[in-house]
Amino acid sequence: MQQQRGLPQAPAIYARISLDRTGQALGVQRQIEACRERCEALGWPEPKVYSDNDISARSGKRRPRFEQLLADVQAGYVDGLVAWHLDRVLRRVVDLERVLDAIEAQRSAIPVVFLQAGEIDLTTPSGRLLARILAAVAANEGDVKSARLSAQRAQAAQAGRAHGPLGYGYDDEQRIIPEEAGVIRDVARRLIEGDSLYSIAADLNERGVPTPGSGKWDARRVQRAAERDERQAVTAVIEGARSSSSLTPGALARLLRKAGGNAEVCSAAWVRDQLWVEHVTSHDHGLDDSTIARMLFAAGVPADRSYWRAANVRAMVRRGSLCGWREFSPGQRGGYGELISPGDWTPILSKEAIEDIRLVTDRPRTKRGREPKYLLAAILKCGKCGSSLAGSPTRNGGPFRYACSKQPGRPHTCGGLTIAGPQTDRIVSMAIIDAVAEAKVRSGTAQRRTANGAAARGAEETIAEISRLRKHYGLEFAAGRLHQEEWDAVREGWALRQREAERVLGTWAPNLHAVLSDVPKDRPDIEKWWESASVRRKREIVQVLVERIEIAPREKINNRFDDSRIGEPVWRI
Repeated sequence: MQQQRGLPQAPAIYARISLDRTGQALGVQRQIEACRERCEALGWPEPKVYSDNDISARSGKRRPRFEQLLADVQAGYVDGLVAWHLDRVLRRVVDLERVLDAIEAQRSAIPVVFLQAGEIDLTTPSGRLLARILAAVAANEGDVKSARLSAQRAQAAQAGRAHGPLGYGYDDEQRIIPEEAGVIRDVARRLIEGDSLYSIAADLNERGVPTPGSGKWDARRVQRAAERDERQAVTAVIEGARSSSSLTPGALARLLRKAGGNAEVCSAAWVRDQLWVEHVTSHDHGLDDSTIARMLFAAGVPADRSYWRAANVRAMVRRGSLCGWREFSPGQRGGYGELISPGDWTPILSKEAIEDIRLVTDRPRTKRGREPKYLLAAILKCGKCGSSLAGSPTRNGGPFRYACSKQPGRPHTCGGLTIAGPQTDRIVSMAIIDAVAEAKVRSGTAQRRTANGAAARGAEETIAEISRLRKHYGLEFAAGRLHQEEWDAVREGWALRQREAERVLGTWAPNLHAVLSDVPKDRPDIEKWWESASVRRKREIVQVLVERIEIAPREKINNRFDDSRIGEPVWRI
């Protein structure tokens, strides 16, 4: 039997907005005030407030205050909930089930009130059914909105209009920033001339060149600063802004000054003038990390220095916006989309330069499964039967070995050859490092084998056709003329065809610039990089440089390692 319900003793308000363009949380504030008025009208006591600002509920991104609300409901700290609308709480049916589980754990009736849908009793079957229907409607509205936005973005791309800021090299008015443009041109020139991403990033860091967004706070940096707790004064600001309900404007100003904020700015009067301060000083909840980041930036608190890495150099210099073209890449990161129309802003680089840079930095994409354990598995070949050697651990727990395995269904394997793994890896690695250090390999001028030229041309034509189809049907999907199931099916088919075409190209003419893009050029640096690289990354390099290495049988039966059994690599170049 359902418990008799009285007035909640510990009600809560939940507020959320997906996009806060100003950073002042005004949309969240309006929701909170309207919900507080409803609590007063119902005769409920002062509610505890939970809010997530500038976070979408549809994307599945973690909402810290929503997670805290669920935990408090489950623990019995909250016994009533008010929100503006059900879609403020959730946009996915799976989130509703989590709310229901939290309420069920409390084993008591919890009133849930939505200002736009009335009260729903989630402890009854009919109430849960209604909530599930509303959740399904909210999810459908999210899907429709997403499709509409995709169509709008596709149309804007075709018209050459920028989607948001142009990024590094441009200001908010789409004007070129000369200092950043100079960095971009220098990086582009060095990449095209054969320098690696690794060496360029190291040089930029040594020269103290600021990274994109350098010195600016964002939610990720706020979270990182709180977790590391290396700057205690900054941590105190973050923790106070996140949770304190008694932090006065003067106290917050003092914390900001201790954290390195501008003394002339960080006064109690300045804090009182900020529209977000009410969240910290008046209500039982704090700021989200995005708003804290804006507060720290406005107060002049310096952010930790960020450094260039090969990955962010690649991402920065591949962008179509740099050559004045609009890029369209549904489902992909920027820098990997089609250049589909000229934009209406001034370019920094030529279109030809961007195409060359993409060719240089477009590392072959391989299917990612489990991290490989053995560097030379399937590259080493048995000197008796010609079969591939596989890596395997030894029975006594010693170092691994490479072995020709005699298995059912493989009648051509002899199963009669093994060689110690660590010593073989070390010797072959030295040969690979020697090759990588050679100028002809790094410049891509080494002679490539052309026996399979016809197959390579066919593979290139296949990849070009798939690219054309992706562009055409991507626009069809964005316009809503292609169902999600159909889009997923054709994409899966294209992926299979492209992987096969890339496999053919990979056995014929590997793109050495792409594979070695983040590898240093000097031998000592190469050796250091090789020691720290993952097995997967090292295998990518070995596979494009070496076709096979034959391992000869033992001449004498003893336990000593004989490096003369390792044959000369059969190079692909």
